[in-house]
Amino acid sequence: MTNTQKLQLEQSELRQKLNELLAIDADKLTEEQREEMTKLTTRAQELEVELRAAIVAEGEELETRAAGVMLTPEQHERLELRGRVRLGNFFEAALRNRQVSGAEAELQQEAAVDGIPLEVFETREVLERRAREALPAEVRAITPAPGTVGINLDVIRPEVFAPSIADKLQIEMPMVPSGTYATGTITRSVSAGAVDKSEDAPQTAGAITVGTTTPHRVAGSLALTLEDIAAIGQQNFEAVLRENISLVLSDELDNQLINGDGQGNNLTGIFVRLANPDAPAAQIETWERLIAIQAGGIDGLWATMLSHISMLVNPETYRLAASKVRDGNAADQTALEHMNRVGYPGSAVWTNKRMPDKVNHIAQGIMCRKGRPGMRTAVAAHWGSVGIDDIYSGARKGERYFTLSVLVGDVLMVQPNAYAQVAFRVSE
Repeated sequence: MTNTQKLQLEQSELRQKLNELLAIDADKLTEEQREEMTKLTTRAQELEVELRAAIVAEGEELETRAAGVMLTPEQHERLELRGRVRLGNFFEAALRNRQVSGAEAELQQEAAVDGIPLEVFETREVLERRAREALPAEVRAITPAPGTVGINLDVIRPEVFAPSIADKLQIEMPMVPSGTYATGTITRSVSAGAVDKSEDAPQTAGAITVGTTTPHRVAGSLALTLEDIAAIGQQNFEAVLRENISLVLSDELDNQLINGDGQGNNLTGIFVRLANPDAPAAQIETWERLIAIQAGGIDGLWATMLSHISMLVNPETYRLAASKVRDGNAADQTALEHMNRVGYPGSAVWTNKRMPDKVNHIAQGIMCRKGRPGMRTAVAAHWGSVGIDDIYSGARKGERYFTLSVLVGDVLMVQPNAYAQVAFRVSE
C-alpha cells in the first residue's frame, strides 16, 4: 500500500466518524464527543496537506520510474544550459577571432574547457543512462589510486559522442585537464582464511597495477560554402554542423577504440589489449556453435547468466547469425534471435561497421561481460573539448574551412576479465 493510499484510507475513516458525530444534534453532544470532533476536524485539515504532498511526490516518482531515470537538480540545470548553446556560435566566434559569450561561454566555464565542450554533442539519453546506472557513493567499491606525480584523476564524464561504441562496451571516458592519465587496479588481493585458535592469519602482499596513457589527436576537416548555408537555411545550419562533426570525429574514434594498433599517433585499441582466441572449427558456424560461443562467456564472476553477455561483431558475422536456423528448420528462431532473447538486453549481439573484416574466412568479435554494474571495466580518457584549429577562408570561392580535433587516450583495461576476443568462421 502506498503512502497516498494509506492517507486516503485514513481520510475515509475520519469522514465517517465526523458524519456520525454531525448526525447528532449539537445540543445533545457530550463534552467528550465535542472534543473528539475538534480533533477530527484538525486532523482532516492536516490530512489535506499531507495527501496533496503524497500525490505530487508519488506522481513524480512514477514519471521518473517510467523514464527509468533520476536526474539531480544540477543535471537538470546543465541540460537547460546545453539547450541554449548553439554550435554555430563557436564557429562564428572562431571566424571573427574572438571569444564566445552568453550560454556558450557559460558552458565552457562549467566544463572547464576552452574549445567546444564535448557534451554539446551528447544526447539526453546518455545523461539519463548515467543517472540510471549510478550507484550511491557509499556502496561503490573504491580503490585509491597510487600517488603518482603528474597524474590527473577526474570524475567520470559521459561518452564523447552518442554513436560511439564506448557506451555499449562499457568504456568510460573521464575528462582530464592536462598531463598523463593513469588508473590503478588491484591485481593481487590480500588473502583470508579460517584459522585455528592463536594461529596467525594468512599474509599475502597486495599489488596494484597502474595503466597510463598520453593524449592522441583524432582530427577531421569540415568545409562549408556560403551557398550551402544559404540553401539549407540558418535554422538547419546548426543541425548540419552537429551531424557533420559527429560523423567525422566519432567514426574515426570508433575505429581507433576498436582497431588502434598503438603505432605512431594511433590509439591502443581494445583488440590489442585482448588475447587471440583459438581458431574455430573448419566449417562455417552453425546454429549450435553460435549459441555455444555466447554461452562460453559465462565465467561465474563477470557473467553469471546469459543475460550478462554482450557481443560486438562485424556485419558479416551478424548477417550469418541472422540466417542460421536450428536443424535447418526455417520455422525455428534464428541463432541471432535466440542470442538476443537470452543475452544482454538491448545489445546481446550488435554490429559496427568499423569492426575488422574477416581474414582467412575468420572474423573477430569482442565479448563484454556486464554482470557487475557500477564497476569500471575499461577507460579511455579525453582531454576536454573539440578544438577548432587552422581556420582559413577561400574568400574568392565563398568557402570556409575548419580543422576539428579532439584529444583521446588509449583504451586501458581496468578489469580485463570482463572482456574476451571471440572468433567466428564465416566462410570457407
